Amino acid sequence: MTLSPAVKPLEELTAQYGPMRTVLHCTQPTAVPDQQYPTYVFNILGGKTLRESTINGADGTADLFVRLVKYIDPVSRWERFAVDYWSVNGFWATDHAHRAVAESAYEAAVRAEFAEPTLKLSLERFSRGLASFYDVTDVI
Repeated sequence: MTLSPAVKPLEELTAQYGPMRTVLHCTQPTAVPDQQYPTYVFNILGGKTLRESTINGADGTADLFVRLVKYIDPVSRWERFAVDYWSVNGFWATDHAHRAVAESAYEAAVRAEFAEPTLKLSLERFSRGLASFYDVTDVI
């Protein structure tokens, strides 16, 4: 199990280092121009997964995952850290230059999905908190 290096709450980290940047979203505008969108998708999907939380469907494939990814920004060529959220209902990705900010945003996204699920799930998933809600998670 990987523990988050983020020692401050997301609000404090955002105040200190700035907000996460929205680079991908299924329904809202992003900071990425349309012509660069496919490249960001490719780089984030091909990035190194550092942390992941997953909910599998009845067929065993993921119905939802939230990943913390280290990737190379295709425009700046700088290493960045993205929170990649994908479900059968939609997707989004935000990123930041500082891992601590992205770590905190990842944990917030995992907890937010538990607090207000976007999937229809059985009541058993809620019996032991995050441990039973996600099939795989490293958020404690």
